Amino acid sequence: MTVFDSPALPLWLTLEARAIHVELTSDGRLIVEPVSRLTANEQLAVRTHARELAVLVRICDRGVQERREAFADQLALTPPPALPAYLLCADVPYVQGTCFSCGVGLHRLVFARCWRCSLAVRLACGLSILLMAMDTARIVG
Repeated sequence: MTVFDSPALPLWLTLEARAIHVELTSDGRLIVEPVSRLTANEQLAVRTHARELAVLVRICDRGVQERREAFADQLALTPPPALPAYLLCADVPYVQGTCFSCGVGLHRLVFARCWRCSLAVRLACGLSILLMAMDTARIVG
């Protein structure tokens, strides 16, 4: 089952249609407001499907979509069996605490992609978006 098959998608659409705002904070916390307009069943559904709602909000992020398009273009232009590097900006230095794809600062001093680049690569390649922990670091031997 994908996030698009889960009850989170119709829940989010229902909330948005009722002008109930769903977003993520910069630290990834799900915000649904105004809470006072949620029914008891909706409150339970939000708690039950919070993880899937957060994934949907991330997928719809403009930065993710811009990156997904760029990475899909890179994949289409790379002849098999090779794969592109999936770099949004080719001249970003490879340093701890900076996304090696786009250059945005990370919340930790690690060698990694930011969440937008990581999610966009998975979307461009048709990979599972629920297993993104594999993208948290790039190991260099």
